[in-house]
Parts: sequence; structure tokens; C-alpha cells
Amino acid sequence: MRQIACESCGKSFEFDEELPRRGPICFGCHLRTIRLGFTHGKEDFHGPTIKERQDLQVAQAASAGINAAPVGTRWV
Repeated sequence: MRQIACESCGKSFEFDEELPRRGPICFGCHLRTIRLGFTHGKEDFHGPTIKERQDLQVAQAASAGINAAPVGTRWV
């Protein structure tokens, strides 16, 4: 185990023989740099629900003459 001081806060931390991928920064400072937001899936929280989108797809398939059913109702 090796020991080094964090470049951001000066707190010392231990690591194995190889320096972590985050570099000479402690885990606490590393967590502060991570953006905990999300970019994918926002449409699931704004707009139609999954059930509403599913009903719309089934209705569009029925109007096109396709007998479509949600996966859960076919194989469960």
C-alpha cells in the first residue's frame, strides 16, 4: 500500500501499487466532480407515461391492421 496527499484537499489516502485512474485525488473529491444528473431517459419523466406510449403503439398497429400485443401479456 502506498500513501499520497490529495491534490484538491490535502487529505492523505492509501492506494495499491498502481495509482487509481482518477489520479492523485481522494475518493471524496472525486465524487464532487461527478455530475449526478442524467441525460438519457428524461422523456420518461416529462410527457406520456410508458403505459400511454404502449397504448398508442397498440392503437397505431391496430389501425394498420397488425395484431399487436404488449410482451407481458403474450408470454406471461
